[in-house]
Amino acid sequence: MSFIPITIEKYIKLHLRINPKENETELRKRLQEALTAYDKGIKCSCGNDIWVVGSVTAGHRCFTCITGESYPTGDYEIEGALDKLDKDGRRNINLMDPGFIGGIFDDDGNEINPDLIKKPSLCLTCLKNYQPGIEDEMLCNLNRYDQRNDDNFKCGAYEKL
Repeated sequence: MSFIPITIEKYIKLHLRINPKENETELRKRLQEALTAYDKGIKCSCGNDIWVVGSVTAGHRCFTCITGESYPTGDYEIEGALDKLDKDGRRNINLMDPGFIGGIFDDDGNEINPDLIKKPSLCLTCLKNYQPGIEDEMLCNLNRYDQRNDDNFKCGAYEKL
């Protein structure tokens, strides 16, 4: 299970119902500050994105550093923070249930869709393009993705047709 998206207004109402002595103005201020920090790319000391809801009380820290858990199990997160993670239509491995993780991910933990990786012309003349093994296909996709912004594509596993 991953984060449950919630609007700022709904989170404030929920938080105040559970914590009736909390000052709404101060809570709103801290929540907006945490969301602004998230939008600016402020990271937890471990390098992960901060958890906005948790950062309201625990400072700029990620879900794992705040809770000690590896992934959220029905915990809330502000919609705006989740939108940033999904802006490219990719899921982030840090927010996925470990039982449902599959595929390939970039260095930031974002899922890579192999169908969207541009295939260089060199690949069209490679034997592995037409007779791929599962391992070859994954390695080729990772190599192409890694060099997606390079001017010249290089492949050490190339086998001419």
